[in-house]
Amino acid sequence: MKLKKISICGLTEAFPNPVSVDFEGLGSGLIALVGNNGVGKSTLIGSIFAALFRQLPGQKRSLYDFCTHPHPEIDLTFSVGGESYRSLLKIDPKARQMESYLFDGRGIPLANGRKEAFQEEIRKRVGTVELFLASIYSSQSRAGNFLGLERSERKQLFITQLLGLSRLRLISATARGFAEQADRQVLTLEGERKGISQLLATESDIESVEELAGQLKTVSTELESAERVRRMAEGTLNELLRRDVEQKTMESRRAELSAQLRRTGTSITTLERQLDEDGRELAGRKDTGDVTAELRGLDARIEEVHRQMEEAKEVETSNREIEATIRSIEADLKAKRDELARSEQESEELAAVPCGGKGPYAGCVKIRRAIQARESLAELGGIIATLQLELELQRSSLMKVPADTNRLMNELQQRQGQRRSLEDARRRQEELKVIEARRQERARGLERLMEEKSGQERQLKELYRSMEGIQGVDADLARVNRELQETASEIKRLSGRREQIIARQAQAEQRLRQIEEARARAARLETELDTARSERDEFDYLAKVFGPDEIQLCEIQAAGPGISAIVNDLLEGCFDNKFEVRFRTQRPRADGKGMVDDFDIEVRNKGLDRTCLVDELSGGQFVLVNEAVNLGIAIYNMRQAEGVRHETLFRDETVGALDSNNAKEYVRMLRRAMEVGGFHQVIFICHSPQVWEMADRLLRIRDGQVMPELEVREENNAA
Repeated sequence: MKLKKISICGLTEAFPNPVSVDFEGLGSGLIALVGNNGVGKSTLIGSIFAALFRQLPGQKRSLYDFCTHPHPEIDLTFSVGGESYRSLLKIDPKARQMESYLFDGRGIPLANGRKEAFQEEIRKRVGTVELFLASIYSSQSRAGNFLGLERSERKQLFITQLLGLSRLRLISATARGFAEQADRQVLTLEGERKGISQLLATESDIESVEELAGQLKTVSTELESAERVRRMAEGTLNELLRRDVEQKTMESRRAELSAQLRRTGTSITTLERQLDEDGRELAGRKDTGDVTAELRGLDARIEEVHRQMEEAKEVETSNREIEATIRSIEADLKAKRDELARSEQESEELAAVPCGGKGPYAGCVKIRRAIQARESLAELGGIIATLQLELELQRSSLMKVPADTNRLMNELQQRQGQRRSLEDARRRQEELKVIEARRQERARGLERLMEEKSGQERQLKELYRSMEGIQGVDADLARVNRELQETASEIKRLSGRREQIIARQAQAEQRLRQIEEARARAARLETELDTARSERDEFDYLAKVFGPDEIQLCEIQAAGPGISAIVNDLLEGCFDNKFEVRFRTQRPRADGKGMVDDFDIEVRNKGLDRTCLVDELSGGQFVLVNEAVNLGIAIYNMRQAEGVRHETLFRDETVGALDSNNAKEYVRMLRRAMEVGGFHQVIFICHSPQVWEMADRLLRIRDGQVMPELEVREENNAA
């Protein structure tokens, strides 16, 4: 796989806006990604991985969680074996949906946006995600510094992730699971075979179906005979019950008629007594004549008295109001006459004053009051004359009362007493009429009752004659009921015995069917048991072959020399070629008998002819040897892939700060890795100016933009 171009929009806070990188325009060689921490260097190379595998490398969270734009996109153009392809990811972080497309060089879609189809097409062209991580992405750095791990951790990482032997472990574990499943099936089949043997051993205990059928026939015949006897007894019982019901109905009718006859006699006696009482009451009353006309005349006179009393009351009320007005006027007239007398007296006193109320004494209160009194004499005289005239008018308006109210009240009481007496007389007349009508109605009712009594007596005599023909039913009923109880007990006994025989017969038939099925199953069971045992043995063999002591061990032992050769090739020219690395996968046993599995990395100093473990190297030497090991494992894994050719190698800040000498050694190692791995480009993240100054191209990331620096350093190429 060879990179051509990538466009990113809205991925992490480093690239909120669209940004593009033309890898094809950069040419071949070492491409250094430089910039401050957090500007997006790892995001840029991680986007290449995401464009192929729909996730960022080494992240447990999904790609949606890193989106910073409403409509993020990743658009990657690459080639495989000279054929161009374009991978396009359209992401909807709000709905958490992603459409992934793959187009060929002519723009024809190979995947329609579905995850499964896209992943299948990518796997065909660039391999699996595990291969990508373990080879060109060299993701062993994601799990930590490889040589910085403990020996057991190094071995586990080397086997599972770097060499990809986890697939062999998975095959072994799967085979072991199938073997256990087959073993459980063998145990199940053996248990079933044992159960069948026990079932076949009980065949002699089964009752004879023919004998049970004979017993069933005998009991069924006896039961049918008992059923016939019961049906005959039930017919007799029904007839007796019908006669008993008829007898009880007649008895009930007789009792009812007797009760009706008694009630009719009682009613006749009561009516005769009531008629006698009505006759006596009518005989003791006298006719008082018609008092209706007299009542009408008396009501007219009472109404006239009421009218006269109302008129008298109206006149008396009017006279009382006029008298009250007269008293008021007389009081006002007396007050005005007294006021006139005082004013005349004060006026006379003013006439006796020499100054006549003028001069220096004009301000005297008494003189001023006397002057006011003289001035009011004429007005008071007019008021008094008016009041006298009004008084005469009011007195003349008094009316004479037309009648004496007390006399009228006495007459009214007398007339009302007369009316009550007449009302009593009228009520007595009406009561006599009611008694007479009631007496006539009772007489007619007595005639009807006498007729009903005669009819009831006739019905009762006829009923007695009918009842004489139905006698002795109770004794017959008791006898037939005893016969039915005895027959029912016999039927119950025979039915129970018949059911027992049927159940025993069904059980015997079922046992015989089970025996036949068991014989047939026993024949098939041996074949299934042989097959299950064969599958168990085969899966046990596969689990062992793919286990840690067989193919896995062969892979480890084969990888050791291969990786060692690549690492030593990368170290050639470094440290004056004095170091040689060897992956040790076995060591001699302590007793000297054979070898034991082991995993460690030895470093031989060729100048001193001394071998030590990698952990004993100095700081700078350890960093470079560690990087050589990481690169060697990546190139080894890439060579193991079939049908996939990768032309780009990624390094994500795998070394720290290096001095100038070690920086040169590191760059020389990367260039050697390009030659050994046949890479077109090596894209590496770097924070050390001493390293990136020796790269062929720079990609500087700043403020969400990627700016290439295309100057080729001839002296670096010469180096």
